[in-house]
Amino acid sequence: MENQRTKLTKKLFKEAMIDLLEKKSLYDITVTELCQKAELNRSTFYKYYENVYDVFVDIEHELILANEECLKSMNENNQDAITKPLCKLLSNVKENTKVYKLLFNNHISEEFSQNIMKSPITFFEDKIKTLNVVPVSDADYIFIYFISGSIEIIKKWINDGVKESPEHIANLIYHLAAKSLDFDMNKN
Repeated sequence: MENQRTKLTKKLFKEAMIDLLEKKSLYDITVTELCQKAELNRSTFYKYYENVYDVFVDIEHELILANEECLKSMNENNQDAITKPLCKLLSNVKENTKVYKLLFNNHISEEFSQNIMKSPITFFEDKIKTLNVVPVSDADYIFIYFISGSIEIIKKWINDGVKESPEHIANLIYHLAAKSLDFDMNKN
């Protein structure tokens, strides 16, 4: 368990990283400028991190944990089983719009979107599988289609300034998926 000082120090580095990512690519950020931005010294940086990328990984990990927390304790099998957790997830995205926008648009790694969305993907994949509405042989293709589309909807929502409510985007994603599969969770 980290003490308050460690948490605060790491928070300063992460906030500095986010500010710097607004101006440049992750790979162009140096330890020196990160330390200057955080107003901390290099020895403090190396006490917690090996390199600049580790700060990014720490931010990513924090978002993944927040996403997992949003999805806990949802066990229903109806439309709410999809839209409630998705809405909670999108509310978290809205609260952290700046971070998500920077991380999705910074081309840090092609896997970022999949890493950050891995828990939600698994959660929703399991929900859909319990309904037996997709042929097993096509399931992987269908989930790739839905997830890629959903991530792109979320990216557009973020890039457009999260004007619509999380509920609206959650329902949009649900209805697009339901229409594609020709099912209604409320009938099951």
